[in-house]
Amino acid sequence: MRGNGTSKDDQARRQMRADVVHQWVGAPKPLDLNKNISEPAEHLEAILEAVGLRGGLDEDRVKEAWSSLVGELLAKQTEPVSLRRGCLTLRVLQPAMRYHLEQLKPSLLGKLQRELGQDHVSSLRLTIG
Repeated sequence: MRGNGTSKDDQARRQMRADVVHQWVGAPKPLDLNKNISEPAEHLEAILEAVGLRGGLDEDRVKEAWSSLVGELLAKQTEPVSLRRGCLTLRVLQPAMRYHLEQLKPSLLGKLQRELGQDHVSSLRLTIG
């Protein structure tokens, strides 16, 4: 008759099972599977730093700076698409507007560098789209 499971036989079986598991696994108790798990947020800053995405500009700031520098007419015809390795890519709706902006490129680049910093924007690239 079994009682509350604390008989000497039950304890001996548990000990024998623990000994077999210890010999088979090589550890006195089961491994803690959560021991080496960490949250992604703990590593996100280091990853962003490693790929060069820290200390950059956010998209809204670039779009606001572009709109304020070129005015409403040009802002409706163009859109900042990306900023990679200092190259700001602008999507231009019409080829004629692209040609006009190519003529103004040095002036626009200087204004952007003053607004956003020379280390952030080093060149402009215009694409039709």
